Parts: sequence; structure tokens; C-alpha cells
Amino acid sequence: MANDKDRLWIVTELFPPDETSTSYIMGKIANAMVQKYSVGVICGPKVYDKRRIIDENNKFKLDKSIELYRAKGTGLDKNLTLGKAMSLVTMSKRIMALVRKNVHQGDKVLMVTNPAPLVVMISRFKKKVDFELNILVHDIFPENTIPAGIKLPLYGLTKRLFDIAYARADQLIALGRDMAKVLENKVKTAKAGHPRISIIENWADTNGITPQPFPKDKIILQYAGNIGRVQALDKVINKLSPGIELHIYGTGALEDRLKNMHNPQVFFYGPYLRSQQNEVLAHCTIALVSLHEGMYGLGTPSKAYNILASGRPILFLGPKDSEIDLMVKENGIGYCEWPSIWDLDKLTAMGARARNVAERKYSEDIILQKFCDVI
Repeated sequence: MANDKDRLWIVTELFPPDETSTSYIMGKIANAMVQKYSVGVICGPKVYDKRRIIDENNKFKLDKSIELYRAKGTGLDKNLTLGKAMSLVTMSKRIMALVRKNVHQGDKVLMVTNPAPLVVMISRFKKKVDFELNILVHDIFPENTIPAGIKLPLYGLTKRLFDIAYARADQLIALGRDMAKVLENKVKTAKAGHPRISIIENWADTNGITPQPFPKDKIILQYAGNIGRVQALDKVINKLSPGIELHIYGTGALEDRLKNMHNPQVFFYGPYLRSQQNEVLAHCTIALVSLHEGMYGLGTPSKAYNILASGRPILFLGPKDSEIDLMVKENGIGYCEWPSIWDLDKLTAMGARARNVAERKYSEDIILQKFCDVI
């Protein structure tokens, strides 16, 4: 990194060519930051889940000026609770070894909150090496274990350690207004520092995703993404009224449980590639974004913004006054409770407004400029 620009290190387990949303987001941020900084990336292996294939149609290209340092993968099964826990700790240690080797006094660090133990490790390292720490908060640990139904040993002590770690940062970047409130209380409780809290939403791929004609003759509700514990999709299936189909794209820990419900109105299509998003979203009338009620302020589904880009309305079932709940209500682009009537003309109008909102407020250029402005 021999140039006159200040150094910025982006630290994340997930990074392209991996296909997860966090990988995509961090790759785009890295490329945007080269206009201001000499950028280095410290990350995990190329693929988070070895069962997933690398998309040959993935058009992402890392800027040639960026130096890339990858930690070796663990090979553990992350769909098992024990395997995931061991992987989090092991991967955090391996990434941290690269951080200790490369990050120096006066550098800037932008890290994301995956894997969670790395947040504590880097905050402690910051006490020894005076660098600027910016944390992009995609989810808040350990609070998010409660709605997920995970019993964490020594929860109180763990929360205290993470509260202190967050408070030691120079800046916390929240994905929404609800998350900003949760973070304010988290660092206030710790009394270990006074980080600046900024809000930068996820963005919509308004170039790669374009509105397509709505399906005819039936209402198709679609869920596309991780089929996990905090999405509460079983409750959605139980609410389906006659004539409404639920099409599920993706995979996850609760996939088998949902399939075993044997509802004839529910169809499973398995995982899809990022390059197929435009095609997948075109197959629905309205897209579902769901979250456990206990997830207020603990995470913001990035899928919502590409739904806007596709010109589809959103059915949001989740915490009231959370960021997606507010966004849908403020812009009239869907429902935040189960509708009594599914009117295709009304849904089409909501979809048109959704695309307009994506272009005006949440385009890639607008959101990436916010990162350049605050870091």
C-alpha cells in the first residue's frame, strides 16, 4: 500500500466471491472506498458454505489497488449449533491474527459484526494500538440469540463484554432507526466510551434489478432468503388464505420443518444465485419480509431493498416501528399486517411506488456515498 492515502482496513469473514448479502455489501464498500483510502481487506475464505457453488455469472470485480488477505476456512458444519459456535471462535482467531500483523497506529478499520467474537478481540486490540474503529452493525450479539431461541451460557457476562466492545468503537453504523436506538442504550449501559452512531441503510440494486410484469390470474407471495429461526415462516404458512400461494426460495435450518407441514399452497425452489435475483423476484406479486417480534433493532433484512428495485410491494411481518416497518408505512409500498383483501391493481400501484423509492432514496450510489462521507 505504498501511496499517499491514509490506510483503511476492511475486516469481514464474508467477502466476494462468496454469495451472501454481507459479502456483496462489503465488496462494494471496499471498491467505493478506494477513492479516499489505500484499502486493504482482511477476510475469510472464498466461500462461506462449501455446499454452495460460486456463481460464474457474478459480475463483481475487486478494484486492483486493493490488497486482500484471507484466513483459512474451518471446514466445520455451520448448520449445526456446535459446529457454528466452534467456527465462529476459530475464524475470529484466524482473522485476528491477520489484523495484528497488518493494522498499525493511525490506520482506520471498518469491520462488520460477523463473526461476533471478532468484535471483542478487535476492540481489545484497539486499546494497545491506536487506530480508528468503525463497526458496521449487521446484527447485535448476544441479544439476537434470544429471539432465535438459543440458550447462551453466561448470557449476562457475555452481554457485558460485547457492550464494552461496542462502546470502545469510534463509530457504530446502524442499518436503521430502531437499531440506532438499541445501540445507544447498549453503549450507555457499558459506560466504556462514547462512539458516534450513524445510520446508513442497505441499498437497492436499481441497475441489476428491473421491474417485470406481474404474474397473471393468481396472487403469489414470495419469500427469498435464509430459512432461519428468526423469520417465523411457520406462522406465515398458517395464515395463508385460499387462493394465495407462498413460494419459498432459499435454504436454512428450518427448511425441513416447513416442508413437513405439507401445505399444498407452499412451494419450495431451493437456493438461487445472486445473478438470478431479477428472475426470481419477477415471479411474485408481493414479496414477504418477516422477522421475529423480538428482533426489534437487532437486524434489518437487506432483501427488502432489492424488492423495492424489482417494483414489488412488501408484506412485512415483524416488529412495529422497526426500520422496514417504518419504510413500508411512510412510503405506502406494501402492508405491515396480513391484508384482508388482495387487490392486484392496488398491489401494482404499490410496486411502482416501491421502485420510485428505491431510485430516490436507496440507490447504490446514494448509500455508498454515505459510507464515504462518514468514514
